[in-house]
Amino acid sequence: MEIINGNELAKKIKSSLREDHTNGLRPVLAIVLVAGDEESRVYVGLKEKAVHDIGGVCRQIITPGDITKDKLIMLINELNNDDTVHGILLQLPLPEGLQSSVEEILSAIDPQKDVDGFTPANRGLLSTDSQFFTSCAALGVHLVISQILADLKGKEIILVGDSFDVITPLAIMLMQAGSRVRLESDYTPAMLKNADAMVIEKGRPEIVKGEHLEHSLLLIDAGFYWENGRTVGNVDRDSVKECAGWLLPVPGGLGPILIAMLMKNLCQAARQRNR
Repeated sequence: MEIINGNELAKKIKSSLREDHTNGLRPVLAIVLVAGDEESRVYVGLKEKAVHDIGGVCRQIITPGDITKDKLIMLINELNNDDTVHGILLQLPLPEGLQSSVEEILSAIDPQKDVDGFTPANRGLLSTDSQFFTSCAALGVHLVISQILADLKGKEIILVGDSFDVITPLAIMLMQAGSRVRLESDYTPAMLKNADAMVIEKGRPEIVKGEHLEHSLLLIDAGFYWENGRTVGNVDRDSVKECAGWLLPVPGGLGPILIAMLMKNLCQAARQRNR
């Protein structure tokens, strides 16, 4: 099975974005982090590095963990009204005390600055193809599927999961391209029988085995688990390596591509603001 190198693909995307800055484009991303555990801080650091890599500016705004919903929305509104900020990113997950208000808080972000594609407005407009931005994860997966399968019309693509940032927007995008999309809540080997591709983000670690693969297909692993001291996904990489087809693995697959697509959205936001 051919391993798709997410890091190399991400480098190509960011390299093309850097070329835009020869024309003076300097995108500014504001990242709002509510306290945050170590994992969230690592993710924010990776995004900040990516902004610098493309010649942009990143502003980290770290709030106390006990910030109220109203104060957080007030902060977001200040960023909405700041013309020097092109993109706003609210790092998720939020602390437990704010979990019940996530949708309301996301709704406060100006859809034209919502470079994550997470606001209810942008998610809802996706079905009309009138959204300002689409989820970076869904964009990244769609890019890989398009590069490997080329013409998506009529292709059977299995989506295992139910997330609002990957599965739901990706299903809409693929149906708009004419693919035959099957949404599944759980993985079973039988579902692969006629599939051209499968995206899986839900189930157990390394649940997809080489013995399940009877023909060449594209596997996109979007699951993340810490298992026996290492990061793994839903696909057992070792057991599928001798099979025909392609694999976007974990780690080194969707993660870096997701961040590169975030940079692409950010540059788009900057171009729109500078018109």
